[in-house]
Amino acid sequence: MDNKRVAIIGAGITGLTTAFRLKNSGKSVDLFERKGEPGGSIKSYQQEEWLYEFGPNTLLLKDKVVRDFLFEIGLEDKIVTANTEASKRFIVKDGELVPVPMSLSGFMKTPLFSTKAKWRLLLEPFAGKSNVENPSLAEFVNRRFGHEILDYAVNPFVAGVYAGKPERLSFKHTFPILQELENETGSVYLSAVKRSLFNKKNNDEKISRSLISIEGGLQQIPVSITKQLDQCYFNHDVTSIEQKSDGWFINSQMGNFGPYKDVIFTAPLYRWNTTLLPVTDEEVESIKSVTYPPLSMMVLGFKKEDVDHPLDGFGFLVPEKEKRNILGVLVPSTIFKKRAPLDHHLLTVFVGGGRQPELADLDSDKLLSLIKSELKELIGLHGETIFKEHIFWPKSIPQYEPGYDEILEVFNTIEKRNPGLHLAGNFRNGVSVPDCIKSGLKLADELS
Repeated sequence: MDNKRVAIIGAGITGLTTAFRLKNSGKSVDLFERKGEPGGSIKSYQQEEWLYEFGPNTLLLKDKVVRDFLFEIGLEDKIVTANTEASKRFIVKDGELVPVPMSLSGFMKTPLFSTKAKWRLLLEPFAGKSNVENPSLAEFVNRRFGHEILDYAVNPFVAGVYAGKPERLSFKHTFPILQELENETGSVYLSAVKRSLFNKKNNDEKISRSLISIEGGLQQIPVSITKQLDQCYFNHDVTSIEQKSDGWFINSQMGNFGPYKDVIFTAPLYRWNTTLLPVTDEEVESIKSVTYPPLSMMVLGFKKEDVDHPLDGFGFLVPEKEKRNILGVLVPSTIFKKRAPLDHHLLTVFVGGGRQPELADLDSDKLLSLIKSELKELIGLHGETIFKEHIFWPKSIPQYEPGYDEILEVFNTIEKRNPGLHLAGNFRNGVSVPDCIKSGLKLADELS
């Protein structure tokens, strides 16, 4: 068996990143993808002057390793930095778009929180640690910062990032940095100040934070990687992965491949079964308990003259307390240049998720009617839709729920029982694009 042969199942960003790094280290890599294009949930489209995303819309660049990777795959001159207006964010409160405070003085003046809530936040250093073994994000935030911060800051943020609810997410797995900060000094605030003053941790890996995209959309990242790989088998639905005496073999409807020293499996958890992988019924049952909430994304274009609000920011998020039918809205035409025709707004509206899953699978006409009703009240929409596209994700983002340690232990058990099999993806080590890039690079370095 050739010790340099590696098979990767899945051409999402984790699989592609791993494949790229392994190939550059001298490995022979075969990449298998059941769909006809790379990128997984990263999907960019251009229709005339409308450029829009049906997956992640932006990438928060804050790690040197991610920036260097983008340079390495040839995108250094293709990076697009967000407009300055994108630093402005809004939260809906009492039917109005309220700017998110960006400074301490702004926080003290904002109508988002009551005076009591502001004092409660300042008293965070005196909050005690929880006795709960695996607290939810909601429990952690409520204990340390109070219920108003939970309701009007964390709840909408979680809906926007995870399409989930803080009551159903694990504090330590969704925001591990918060656990680190609490453990350092017993206070999130004091630990953050300490790190800021002394630059104690990972300073050599940090760069100035910037919100970016790529010319032509984020899908240019997987496209650029794929062009530099040798063996990519698209429209290849893998039916089973099995280990024999001379290595690992990949079986598909298009043929059989192998032997390989290592197999990296990145398919989402809801596709796992005992025929495809060397796993037990009990392990599959445990893995499939992980929730992937349904989500609809509707991309809409309007004339600026038909919207009363200037939409002079990144977008707005809707707290659950507001009892609305949308999770939030991004304004790509404000965030980046060349996303919409002149004098037009481009909006991306999110509906469903863990908060209101029943709304996600409404047909396009019903969904548009619901959204326009919301936008009329929230931003003063009074014109017709110039542009419309809709995608429904029946299973969107894996939810790291309280007790997710048990799921991670299942992954570890499977890998220990099957040397050479590696499980990677957004179900492990973070769901964002940068998280997946870092995870893929780390795995590739371990196998090189």
